[in-house]
Amino acid sequence: MSDVSVTAAVPVHVDMDPPVGQPEEQNMIAEMTRAIGIIDRLKTTSPLITGMSRRLRAYIDECERSVVQEFEVALYQGGVPPGMVPSLAALLARSTVSDIQMVLARHGDSIVVYFLCKTVKAFSKLGQMIISGFMHAVFTVVIHTTAARTTVSVYVRADEFNLRLLCLTAPEHEGQSLFSHTHLTSDT
Repeated sequence: MSDVSVTAAVPVHVDMDPPVGQPEEQNMIAEMTRAIGIIDRLKTTSPLITGMSRRLRAYIDECERSVVQEFEVALYQGGVPPGMVPSLAALLARSTVSDIQMVLARHGDSIVVYFLCKTVKAFSKLGQMIISGFMHAVFTVVIHTTAARTTVSVYVRADEFNLRLLCLTAPEHEGQSLFSHTHLTSDT
């Protein structure tokens, strides 16, 4: 069997009740997309980030704080709305140290944010970030910068979760999902 790198882009759904208008959603998506771009550039140009990324997994708590601080500075300088910066910096830093990449935010039934997981471990970390309520807290802050009176739900649909997990764990056309009835959610 050849050593092939397989990735899975996991769609994380962020629903709002009551729904906000499409202009507000598009604004939130644009700001998240801007934040992704700023941090992606920073990851390739910052000596602190590039040097630390090899050591991050061993010292996640201490390093994550340093990464969050550098990400915050970059996001503020990049013009991301100040109310979104601390939460997005925390999400992007935790994702970085967990080998997860936030790659895209789009309009779906509500907002859908795609996270690229390159390993089963990263996939599991993403699930933990959802189940623990961390993502819910982040996206609540992001959304409340525009729509203060809406309730936020963050989840991955079971069928999407299963398909992405199969991409990471099974050779083509083989394997069974371990999470056939899983609905990762956080809407506390």
